[in-house]
Amino acid sequence: MGSRPFPHSSTSSSPGRGGSVSLLGAVLLAELLVSLLLSSAHAATAAAEKSKPGDYAAAANYSTLGCEAFDPTYPQIDSDLEIHRQLGTHLNSTKYIAGYLGSVQMRGLTVGFFSGRAYLLTPTDFPGLSHHAKLHAMYIRMLLHVEDTFGPHVPDVAFVLTTSDTPRYCSPRLLNVSSPQPFNFSAVDCHHSRGFVPGPYPVMGIGKSDWWPDLLLVPNFHFHMKLYDNTSLALVEQFGEVPWAQRKPILFGRFSKYRMNRSPDDASTAKLGVGGKKICYNGGKTCPSREYFIRKMPEKDPARIDVSFRAKVPMLRHTEYKYLINLEGQGISSRLEQLLPMSSAVFKEASGYYAYYYRTLLKHRVNIIEFWRKVPEEVLEELDWAAAHDREVQRIAAAGVSLARTYLVGPGRTCYWYRLLHGLAGALAYEPDLSQWPEAVPLRQVLEEQMPASSKGREAYEQPWAP
Repeated sequence: MGSRPFPHSSTSSSPGRGGSVSLLGAVLLAELLVSLLLSSAHAATAAAEKSKPGDYAAAANYSTLGCEAFDPTYPQIDSDLEIHRQLGTHLNSTKYIAGYLGSVQMRGLTVGFFSGRAYLLTPTDFPGLSHHAKLHAMYIRMLLHVEDTFGPHVPDVAFVLTTSDTPRYCSPRLLNVSSPQPFNFSAVDCHHSRGFVPGPYPVMGIGKSDWWPDLLLVPNFHFHMKLYDNTSLALVEQFGEVPWAQRKPILFGRFSKYRMNRSPDDASTAKLGVGGKKICYNGGKTCPSREYFIRKMPEKDPARIDVSFRAKVPMLRHTEYKYLINLEGQGISSRLEQLLPMSSAVFKEASGYYAYYYRTLLKHRVNIIEFWRKVPEEVLEELDWAAAHDREVQRIAAAGVSLARTYLVGPGRTCYWYRLLHGLAGALAYEPDLSQWPEAVPLRQVLEEQMPASSKGREAYEQPWAP
């Protein structure tokens, strides 16, 4: 039995079976090459289209929203990212903080963007989030709003989103990748034991002090939950109907009972009472500053200070007073955003905690009046100053309204999120990829399918929302 002959070359002009086979092989090879070339071209196109950190202005909606108008707020992003840019934000630290904070117990979500699409990167249990489920629903809708607005221009990035009033993790001022400590080191929220990975961490939240330089500030969920633009800002003209001369020169406020939480190592949030008396307890972790002020200060000047825990007063009634007071709660108080549009001068407690716009926009005796930098009786000095500078205080009140109407608006919040995501992406010390999060689920699927599946989740899903 003879050996099978080799097929003819594709260039052969000889007819027969061998030529046909050769021709078919050439066609198949050509098709394979074309397929590979198209696949490579598509991959190259996708890579070219994928947003790079810093390319935020390439999105058409960046100009449509007028994001340039909110430039004065963006320096806070650079401040928050400084330690991330210095030390790098690593995948292992991201995974660690995702396990620590991005859980039901710590009421956080691990989320991210890949190819312009928002994802929940690790599972969560909405009933277990309790009332925080509503707060996270606000942020889930906001992230989907960013996806809808900027799409493929959002860079690939992963982070943990928290709804706690104050940070609840190990400060990089105690432990970070460049300052290792003994294996058995332990401090508040710092337990350097097996499995611990130091920061900086890609954690986002509503408020912080300088003790947590790596926390990335984002606009408060109450902006969305309270439909801020359609309520507080929409009523500015009505709030301004009470003439300044008819407003009472009284410092007014009504409050719920909250006590400030802090790290005992954080000097910036330490609170002193009248005459420098120590008022914090629980090892320095709890400061009843709001309660202390309401109990102690009205008796020192009852004619000019009207603050209490009594029944709440409608916001429109606040316009009867020239001076409105903002006292912090567990951390920052979102009441400040409600007070600024009232055409009254806002007296703001200096607590050491700050939100995303405090340090870039708020200025003492320009658009707010700050007190309690050291002791609460400073408020009496500011009231004396206000009485002697009535026209200037009226301008301060007007400047507060202008600040809110100019910067604390929906487009400003959307642009801030977008710029922050670009900033964080540029500080990553690794190449983010969706494959690093095998349990990832599109955030829209989470909102539309997972959240309504339980009564607590449905309650959160049905919560009104605005950007």
